Amino acid sequence: MGLDVYKAEVEKLLGYELGPNRPYTFDRNVDDFGWHTGSDGKHHFTVFVENGRIQDEAGKEFKTGLREIAKVHKGTFRLTANQHLLVSDVADEDLDQIKGLLRKYKLDNLDFSGLRLSSSACVAFPTCGLAMAESERVSSVLPAIFITLDLNDLHFCSIYLSSLTRSRRFAKRMD
Repeated sequence: MGLDVYKAEVEKLLGYELGPNRPYTFDRNVDDFGWHTGSDGKHHFTVFVENGRIQDEAGKEFKTGLREIAKVHKGTFRLTANQHLLVSDVADEDLDQIKGLLRKYKLDNLDFSGLRLSSSACVAFPTCGLAMAESERVSSVLPAIFITLDLNDLHFCSIYLSSLTRSRRFAKRMD
C-alpha cells in the first residue's frame, strides 16, 4: 500500500479530504514542561514524571494527586514519548482548581536541572540487549545523583553508574 492509497483510505474513513502537505521539522526531542495554552484557548500542563513512574512515596503523593485531579478534570490526560504526563484541555473556569491540586500534591515542581528533566528509564536488564545497567536498581539512586551533579560533571556520572552496575553484578554473582 502506497502513501496515496493510505491517504485515500483515511479520507474515506474521515468523510472529508485532508489538506495539502505542509512543511514541518522536528528540531528537538524534549518535553515542554509547565503550562501552555493551545490555539483553542484550552490550557495544558506537562508534569515531570521521574523515571516514568507514577507512585506514592514519602513526601511525594503523585499517584494520589493524579487520582484527585482525575476526579474533577473534564479534559484529557496524555502521555509523552519521554515518559511524562500532560493534563490537557483545561478550561479557564477549571484552571485554578487544577493548579491548586497540582500544587497540593507537588506535581507542579519543575525546579530541576535540564539533565534531570531529560532523564528517563528503560526496561534494561534482563529484557533489553542494549542495556548497560539494571534500571530497577540504578533508577532508585538516579535522583540523588542528579542532585549532586551539575552539567559539568557528566563524565563523573557515567563512571559512577558504570562502577555501580559492575559492583552490583559482582555482588549478585557472589550470592
